[in-house]
Amino acid sequence: MPGLGTLILLRHGQSTLNAQGRFTGLLDPPLTTRGRGEARHAAETLAAAAFIPEIILSSTMARAVETAELVTGLLTAGTASVQTAWELNERSYGSLTGRRRKELLAEFGPQVLHYWRRSLYAAPPPMTPRQLAAIGRSHAVAAMPPGTARPTESLNAVATRVRGLWHQTLRPLLHAGSEVLVVGHGNSLRALCLVIDSLTEDEVEGLNLPTGHPLEYRFHPGFVPYPRAGTYLDPGAAADAVGVLAADGGT
Repeated sequence: MPGLGTLILLRHGQSTLNAQGRFTGLLDPPLTTRGRGEARHAAETLAAAAFIPEIILSSTMARAVETAELVTGLLTAGTASVQTAWELNERSYGSLTGRRRKELLAEFGPQVLHYWRRSLYAAPPPMTPRQLAAIGRSHAVAAMPPGTARPTESLNAVATRVRGLWHQTLRPLLHAGSEVLVVGHGNSLRALCLVIDSLTEDEVEGLNLPTGHPLEYRFHPGFVPYPRAGTYLDPGAAADAVGVLAADGGT
């Protein structure tokens, strides 16, 4: 029987709305030039670690798919294809979607904004049906099953959908010994870490995942991760990036 496979989690590179300091959520912007550079650097980091993915899963959103395709092209020369899974899509940020963080800080204050952004069970105020319908016309959201694009979402709701992906798709692949790359978003990957590591509320509130830094998970039998919380393949650069994220209020 083969050993358990390796899982790499990768947050997409910087998007145009990330660069503007806006809450992106279910909006579907492309990568910036910096974001494409982050994807290429992630591929170089994976190559240096001799990790060649057999299975690549991405959210349906353009910024994640573009990251996955750039990484895959550089690592496998096109011999592996990117598969999409809507469960990896970013959370719905409700009425915060598209708005600048600085404006929201001035309007609601840091404590309220932190509560909506970082806690496990809180959800921002919902967007209007008209806003949701407009977002639903994008290719990424149209690819989601009916009713799964919501007016707002808590991180716990995101964890519910990624938990299904973990048990139904990722665990069987890893059990078969596959090397798996998952490209997602700040919150969908936070939720996946919550599931894999059985994080507490405080731990998930403090978790920040920077763009473009591969996070490796290896597992003991029973899918017990070692070490808990995984290992960044470029730990020094990742620690610096996490520090910048934390200073900006988090993922």
